Amino acid sequence: MTLRIVVGAGGLVGTAIARHAANTDGDAVAVDLALATAPLSAEHLQLDATSEDFAQWLASAIADRSRVELYYAAGQVAPLCRVTDTPPAAFEKAMHDLVVAYTVTSRFAETTRQAGIAASIVIIGSIGAHQAHRYMIGYDASRAGLESVARGLALEYGQHGVTTRVLAVGPIAESATTQADGELLPALARLVPTQRYAPIDQIAAAAIAYGGPAFDYANGHTLRLDGGLTIQLRPSDIERRPER
Repeated sequence: MTLRIVVGAGGLVGTAIARHAANTDGDAVAVDLALATAPLSAEHLQLDATSEDFAQWLASAIADRSRVELYYAAGQVAPLCRVTDTPPAAFEKAMHDLVVAYTVTSRFAETTRQAGIAASIVIIGSIGAHQAHRYMIGYDASRAGLESVARGLALEYGQHGVTTRVLAVGPIAESATTQADGELLPALARLVPTQRYAPIDQIAAAAIAYGGPAFDYANGHTLRLDGGLTIQLRPSDIERRPER
């Protein structure tokens, strides 16, 4: 039976993934220092995923499993800040998210390799790894680093049946970051070829599907889930119209 572990289950995306995982075949465990108050219908593990306690729990939890899937959705979005107002300490804080992600995912990969269990890792990233947000230099750099971590794990552990991939997410309708755009929201949504932002449930469903065995051959790759926002040369409202 498959075990799905969601790290970062206290945040918007992690909570949604944990709920979705709990409604699929297999077992689901939600991991975070501060879990959501709403019921997830999943086992709760309220601890630091970089700790030895988590490592010991993981080694025990995967015993006798046919497959284990890790969904890494932790990380913070810093307030908007110009480069000149982003001191090295603030940039370093953003990089700490990357260090934590590496610690958790590499430990998971090695533990499942030693156990000889088929496993997958889905890291929830951002399209900011590919096209820069204004005033979010640290965040974008850390998201780009996540993709490098995924590629490194994919190369080293793919041969052992442990595959890794990234889901680079675009704007989410319910996120606090999106809602902070306020009156700009309609104009920003029009920049997306689908003319809308993704609902969180759609992101969660895509993440669970992406972590399944059908996508194991996507080892080391990134799937962008952004409605086509990052594939266009320029948005439609400033595009020259066809002549006929």
